[in-house]
Amino acid sequence: MINRKITLLGPEGTNIYVIFQLLLFNVISWFTLFNITTELSFNLENILVRQIIFTLLGLIVFFFFTYIPVSNIASLSTALMISSTILLLGVLFTEESLGARRRYDLGIFDFQPSEFTKVIFVIFLANSLSKKSNNIFTIALVITNLLLIYIQPDLGTTIILLMLVFFLFFLTDVKFKNIVAFSLLTFVAFFVLLEFNLVNTFQIERITDFYSNDVRDFSQQQSRLQVSLGGLLGENFSNTSNIDIFVPVQTTDFIFSSFSKSFGFFGCIVLLGFWVTFGLRVYSLINKTDSNFEKFLLSGFIILLFLQISINIATVLGLIPLTGDPFPLLSLGGSSIIAISSIFGIINRIFIENNLVI
Repeated sequence: MINRKITLLGPEGTNIYVIFQLLLFNVISWFTLFNITTELSFNLENILVRQIIFTLLGLIVFFFFTYIPVSNIASLSTALMISSTILLLGVLFTEESLGARRRYDLGIFDFQPSEFTKVIFVIFLANSLSKKSNNIFTIALVITNLLLIYIQPDLGTTIILLMLVFFLFFLTDVKFKNIVAFSLLTFVAFFVLLEFNLVNTFQIERITDFYSNDVRDFSQQQSRLQVSLGGLLGENFSNTSNIDIFVPVQTTDFIFSSFSKSFGFFGCIVLLGFWVTFGLRVYSLINKTDSNFEKFLLSGFIILLFLQISINIATVLGLIPLTGDPFPLLSLGGSSIIAISSIFGIINRIFIENNLVI
């Protein structure tokens, strides 16, 4: 292990670009939330100040993971996955809120374990795939976490994690029969849930209603209208700032529609361009590292982030049924910010260990 000097930005060799991207995405979120609070007369302290505090906590988490060797993260993967299972099981016994049990109420903020499960999922799968460990225990842990998230209910996160599993399977030399076996076990588990009435009917109705010619979700209709008001350069340049469109939960699930209205089509292209640039930077690191664990880990993180972005935008535009998944580092939410900050911290650590500074 190379001893590195400690600087204001972390260990010597810290990748400035990763820190810049993390801060940039958070600042963009601040401006978007400021516009929302101004237009809708929300309590600025309860929205924007909370987000800034979450950003600061995220930075602490970022630097925490920057100091942890990647080999230590790999060795803790099973323990982290078991911890995730316990937290997801425990949340099912919390007080129901808006028809779901997804959060622990810690008083000053809510803790949503499924956001951290996404990160742990990638770490666990990367370690298992790098060691070619596909035993019953590994498969059982994966399916158990998927089912516990699904019955909260949280269909969106379940779909994202399922897609993540299959993407990573196809990036490796996992045998086709193992992929089929995992798929069959997952479907069997789903039908068992149906048989014992552990699936909320509104999850199925949400999908069937979306594809019905007679029913369209109100929030998605409003969201598309709000996106159209942004025009090319945003509401201030398209003379639509005086037009108010009511969009539910536009600080979280539908924040991209608010961003589109504020900054227009050009702003959306710039935001997505920043994410694509970040993805390409991480892709270059994937090609340079010799560690299979790091390759799978980085691939999993990029797949996870871009799945969340794609699904959130598709939901906002009404291309798919409502999922309730946040836009990474744009939506309001402490658990999501802290979880994604840990991803950036781990990526930064891999840059450091591979001596790639910028």
